[in-house]
Amino acid sequence: MKKAELLKTVQEALATEQAECIVLMLHMPGGDVDVVQSTNLEAKAKYIDIAFDDDLVCIENPCIFVENFGIAYQDSLKDFGAALMNLKEGKRVARIGWNGKNQYIQLATGISYKTASGEIVNCEHEAIGNKAIAFVGTSGVQMGWLASQSDMLADDWYVVAD
Repeated sequence: MKKAELLKTVQEALATEQAECIVLMLHMPGGDVDVVQSTNLEAKAKYIDIAFDDDLVCIENPCIFVENFGIAYQDSLKDFGAALMNLKEGKRVARIGWNGKNQYIQLATGISYKTASGEIVNCEHEAIGNKAIAFVGTSGVQMGWLASQSDMLADDWYVVAD
């Protein structure tokens, strides 16, 4: 991804007048990913244009670079039911309201585990088959994610770009 592509996407988003916010995933020194969200797309685009080179590497600190980004549109923000439908269609979803770094959930299939004796067990459930919701964050993957009350009642779910 190049800076020109990111800036063009922001300009197109501004032209729609439906853009809600920009979400930037910044790779930081040490390997962490910081998620920066801003409702001021124009100001964030100006900052990126000044502070990052054409390959989206920070000019002052080359250990920092834009790993990914997304634009949330008013029409794209969803409630939990719509997020679940997208999840079942194989899409990754997340909330703007999550404070974590590069966090999302996705539907996992083909789940198995290894017993203490070394036996591999393929999970199969009569009602749901071999599926579970996986939470992906900076510490790794957590199988069997459960939504909180605030997650279920929120209207800030969005589909995470591939």
